[in-house]
Amino acid sequence: MAVEHNSNIWQFSGDILESAVDVLADRGYEFRVAYASPRIGENVSTENAAYLCLLSEGDIDDLAPGPQLVYSDDGYLLANQDLIAVVAPLARDAQWIPSSRPDFWFLSYAPTLPEPIKIRTLFKRWPRAGNEWALSHDGREFFTSQNGQAIVTYGIAWATEYQYREERYRRPPLLVWGGDVINALMANEVQFADQPVYYLREPVENSS
Repeated sequence: MAVEHNSNIWQFSGDILESAVDVLADRGYEFRVAYASPRIGENVSTENAAYLCLLSEGDIDDLAPGPQLVYSDDGYLLANQDLIAVVAPLARDAQWIPSSRPDFWFLSYAPTLPEPIKIRTLFKRWPRAGNEWALSHDGREFFTSQNGQAIVTYGIAWATEYQYREERYRRPPLLVWGGDVINALMANEVQFADQPVYYLREPVENSS
């Protein structure tokens, strides 16, 4: 049904969402699917994965004391020692080195997810430098079981590819955070620009 006062936004119950999205995609409509995600402060499952909407480096002076995590002006992930102390036990393979900003370190290494993020529809694609692509799709992004196992092990990891049907598309790296790490950040009241955006889990095929 349409959302009150906005005929361009529609709400569907979970049991009919997939079929509604497939009908729209088959008819060539461009749209984006938005899912209700756990709210800030809610515990999430260990196997959940999300990308984080972080504040920018210019916001640091307005942050409360304690763990701080932001994007630097040149696109790096910056964290203070309090934040690294929270993340390090849950993301042991991640490496941090001092940045040019006093008392902050930037993430210099994290593992890469073993499989692409899968999408169900592809509206348009645009080539980017470095043999990478920008994709327009319906908003459903699926995390495979193998990626789910990896994010439990790694805590944080880079997503570097999309997959649509049998085709793979390199994308600019995006850091993905596992449920345990996100819960730890929430428990330590790390401030974000918006709530995490969680991936869907890839449906498991029933064997016959």
